[in-house]
Amino acid sequence: MSHLDSSGPPEAAALLAEREHLRALLRLMPVGVYIVDALGRPLESNPVAESIWGGPLPRVGLEGYGVYEGYWPGSGRRLEPHEWALARTLRDGQPVVNEELELVAFDGARRTVLHSTTALKDAQGTIVGAVAVKVDITTRRQAEHAEAFLTEATRLLVESLDWESTLQAVARLATRQLADFCIIDVVGEDGELHRLVASAREPAHQPLMNELLRFPPKVGSPSPLSRVFLEGRTLLLPDISREALATMARTPEHLRAMEELGPRACMAVPLSVGARRVGVLNFILSTPGRRYTERELKYAEELARRVAFVVEHARLFREAQGALRARDTTLALLEAFLAASPVGMGFVDRELRYALVNPVLAAMNGKSPEAHRGHTVRELLPEPEEATFVERLLREVMERGEPRTNRNALIPARPGIPPRPVHSTFFPVKVGGETLGVGLTVLDITEQKQVEEGLRFLAEATTRLSSSLEPRTTMESTVRVVAEHLADCCMLDVRSEDGKRLERVAAAARRAETQRVLEEARRLSPHPHPDSPTWRVLESGRALLVSEVGDTLLEDDTLDAHFRATLAPLRPRSVMFVPLIARERTLGVLTVVSQDETRRYTERDLAFVEDLAWRAALAVDNARLFHQAEQAVAARDDFVAIATHELRNPLSALSLQLTALQRTVDAGHMPTEDKLRQSLVTARRQTERLERLVSHLLDVSRVSTGHLELEREEVDLAQLVHWVVVRFEEKLAEAGCTAVVRAEAPVVAKVDRLRVEQVVMNLLSNAMKYAAGQPVELHVEHREGTAVLGVRDFGPGITPEMQARIFERYQRATGKHARESLGLGLYVSRQIARAHGGELKVESTPGQGAHFLLHLPLG
Repeated sequence: MSHLDSSGPPEAAALLAEREHLRALLRLMPVGVYIVDALGRPLESNPVAESIWGGPLPRVGLEGYGVYEGYWPGSGRRLEPHEWALARTLRDGQPVVNEELELVAFDGARRTVLHSTTALKDAQGTIVGAVAVKVDITTRRQAEHAEAFLTEATRLLVESLDWESTLQAVARLATRQLADFCIIDVVGEDGELHRLVASAREPAHQPLMNELLRFPPKVGSPSPLSRVFLEGRTLLLPDISREALATMARTPEHLRAMEELGPRACMAVPLSVGARRVGVLNFILSTPGRRYTERELKYAEELARRVAFVVEHARLFREAQGALRARDTTLALLEAFLAASPVGMGFVDRELRYALVNPVLAAMNGKSPEAHRGHTVRELLPEPEEATFVERLLREVMERGEPRTNRNALIPARPGIPPRPVHSTFFPVKVGGETLGVGLTVLDITEQKQVEEGLRFLAEATTRLSSSLEPRTTMESTVRVVAEHLADCCMLDVRSEDGKRLERVAAAARRAETQRVLEEARRLSPHPHPDSPTWRVLESGRALLVSEVGDTLLEDDTLDAHFRATLAPLRPRSVMFVPLIARERTLGVLTVVSQDETRRYTERDLAFVEDLAWRAALAVDNARLFHQAEQAVAARDDFVAIATHELRNPLSALSLQLTALQRTVDAGHMPTEDKLRQSLVTARRQTERLERLVSHLLDVSRVSTGHLELEREEVDLAQLVHWVVVRFEEKLAEAGCTAVVRAEAPVVAKVDRLRVEQVVMNLLSNAMKYAAGQPVELHVEHREGTAVLGVRDFGPGITPEMQARIFERYQRATGKHARESLGLGLYVSRQIARAHGGELKVESTPGQGAHFLLHLPLG
């Protein structure tokens, strides 16, 4: 269609008339219509089409269709220029019928339309243009979506009792059909709004919504959402300004998060059930071109009504569930309490029939809890006198309405059950002033009586155990006490001094024949086998309970054969092995035996015996300490006497020598040179002896206080031994000893020279003292990364018992040399060796001399 003038030929006038007729027809049509030429440029369009697009259509061809903004409803993808229906129809001539599109008009409005196109062809079939028809179905689609949304939301709301997850599902549904963001605030028990749900259509926006969960509206604040909740009136904001956002924000952080979401419109609807308001439902749009209308507001209000019903229903359901849980919890607690209670408990109704009884009380009566229910007290209690007494108490409590407490009684013996003392209480059970029955509690105080008797026994036993300060007497008292009160027989084994075996120091039995067996067994102690029960208890310090002794224990190869042969006649039925521990040291093991077929030891018996064993261990240890204290006092007195004697000898000799010289000088006679030299030599020897004695005492003090200090240096031990021998030549000659040194190769170690010299001199002095007239051998060598320095004499040697004791303080040899020293030399020497990280040992066979070996690390 070209531009025609009415002044032209008649054909042109006719065409112009037809075009005007077409325009008039287009203006009357209720749908949007526009006509394009073969290049896709608009020729004619009606007002409806322009209203759909929000203005006149631009005169652009197919290549300019990018100015139009349209989206496929399914995927939300924007149409490319060649995908528009007109472009496709002009390209292939095929019509498009009722194709649904989402359009964003030039004025920003978003509409849903049905799009149809058909090609215009000339007589030859050539496409000369096309006609497009658009039907605006936005309102219809919104209504359909709203109805579908309400239907689906209602289904979600009624299908689940988990209202929190249901509301989250409804919010997600709302973001697909009614909003870009949906927020649900629910009032809590504190009267404040709590943000339960904050959902976004786009996953990328969900982190921001999660931030908004921290900022529910504050009730009573000027926030619009607070007013919606308090006033119960709906809020519709078609356009949200920054000022409106600021009134909603609680903090700058809250405002920043909302601004990042970019809200453009919102609806806030109160959640109300009658006059009760339970929260706020908030829908937010951020998509350009979309605005909320009154129609959508009505849908939102309808949804809010249904959501409010669910929230209120959930509240009531929670309260009902809470009440049921409280009731069930109370019943469960009552049942659990009754079942777990160590006290017998029950309830009888007004007819004195058992309505409730726990297992403990049922066991006391000798019947099951089920056998009690519905039966009277007289029917259940076998003794008529007992039944009459209990009935009288129950009726008295029921009639007076007052409890009867703290009554002591004795339950008679029943088959398989011994008589038991009990402590009972009866109390009325009332509801609203009416007495429904009587509750009763019965406490078995058998163990309490046993504990009281046990405590009295322990007090008496402690007195008996503490009556003697002799360790062996105390041990014998221990086994007698146990045998008298807890066992048929009892034995006590202690570790020998060498730690390699056990010694049976005490044994006691109730019967004479058993005592004879124990006396025989006393000579046979268990060998130190790691699997032996006695040794396991001794080494671990933990008690062992064998409640039931079978034949396997007596056939156990880990026990000594003689010991098992002696134990077998005892016919033990239950055994406890209990350690005696004092000051974290296990002194021995107490073996407690029951021969009674009916008595089996329990954990309570074990705990009782452990208490007694602890007291016995303290008594034994105190006796030992007292004995050691006596020995220490005797040793101290002996040492003082010896020290006084030893110190007095050199002092007396020195004093006499100096007095003689003084007298000679006072008489005017100067001593000769030989006489003066002899006097000075004698004085020097006595002074050296005195220095050595004082030095040993000082070294003992340093070792005791941890102040023995070393000044290490590289020392050739072979050279050091040669030097000491040269220094001792005169003393060796006086003792009639010849020193033989085997130390040719250098042996260098980093040691304190003076301290090592002190050790060598002590060893050499001892060799000259105890093996006078015999040769003395000294040797130095490397041995497995260690320097070994040895001194061997050929004297009387040292007994095995004395080999361990000679390195202790104040220990001296017996015989003629017993009072010639303080007994400190070897003690100090060993401490010097250990301070270096080495050791001093002795190898000796009586009659074949002694060989002392000083081991020192090379480094």
